[in-house]
Amino acid sequence: MEQMQKKFLSEIKDLDPTKGVVEAYANAYNNEDSDGDISAYGSFVKTVSENIRKLRVYKNHDRKLMIGVPKEIDAYDTYGLKTVTQFNMNTELGKDMFYDVKLTTDNNQDADLSIGYSVVQRDTKNSKIIKEYNLKEYSFLTSWGSNSLAFATGIKSVNNSKEFIELLTKMYNIPYSDARLIQVEDILKSLTLEPLDDTHKVEPIEQINIIKSFTQSLNIK
Repeated sequence: MEQMQKKFLSEIKDLDPTKGVVEAYANAYNNEDSDGDISAYGSFVKTVSENIRKLRVYKNHDRKLMIGVPKEIDAYDTYGLKTVTQFNMNTELGKDMFYDVKLTTDNNQDADLSIGYSVVQRDTKNSKIIKEYNLKEYSFLTSWGSNSLAFATGIKSVNNSKEFIELLTKMYNIPYSDARLIQVEDILKSLTLEPLDDTHKVEPIEQINIIKSFTQSLNIK
């Protein structure tokens, strides 16, 4: 059966930088989502009890980009599918994704989680209601960039690049991997370097290309 994906704009409940642990909801019960589906309370109980040891946590549903494992999954929580994720802080990928999540929450943005699943059973009286899922994995998404970095595709003035520089500065003060920090530093230098004269001024189209290149490197679509 083909795996489907369902995104959830989650409220991060807790985040522990000392351990690389994030507590968040990956799905909500009794709420019609953007796909027109309603997850019934208890719809994850069977799949979690049977598969929790096999479940992995990915970046953007890419099975080549495993960022961690679930420490706990509470399918009985009355709000929704509550997850506690242990990020792999010993890899650049896991460490950088953890701090991407922290960056979004520190700036009052929603963290995007998404489940990879198939539907086992729907309600016979209301097909919108999913009574049982087969949960295959869940992912943290980098689509937060489509909000905070939306000007990457439509930058109109120097003010926008200044906003981007502010974001990069915040990133530079977060303990990302060395590779990410070097990348951020190089981009900061390219955007803030004082021009020798007007002929060397960074034009808006160049700003767009610099920002696009960076967001693509983060797998932001």
